[in-house]
Amino acid sequence: MPLIRALLGTTPGALVLLLATATAAQAPAGVVQQQVALDNDSVWVALLTFPPGSASGEHSGLDPELGIVIDGELTLVTPAGREVLGPGSVRWLPGLTVHDARNEGARTVKLWVVLFKK
Repeated sequence: MPLIRALLGTTPGALVLLLATATAAQAPAGVVQQQVALDNDSVWVALLTFPPGSASGEHSGLDPELGIVIDGELTLVTPAGREVLGPGSVRWLPGLTVHDARNEGARTVKLWVVLFKK
């Protein structure tokens, strides 16, 4: 059974995540889900799924991260502004960059996230 986690905030070197074991069919509507593909001393890689209307909430991490949108349209809000990212869009966020990732559309968003641990 995959781990379903809601994105909540930050902790040194990683995002703080609320853990809940559930299948995708059991996940509450509007909750960001993740499937961790790799987690070691150097990197954390996960596929995040944002149902319509969901958001990460404003947060930051100590370490830099890379996001790659693979499906849907993700709205990314940073101090630099607000942008809508479609499939194939890639964004780099330096460590400590406050940001909010949102699905303001009607279609599910899928996004690979890579956190580079120090």
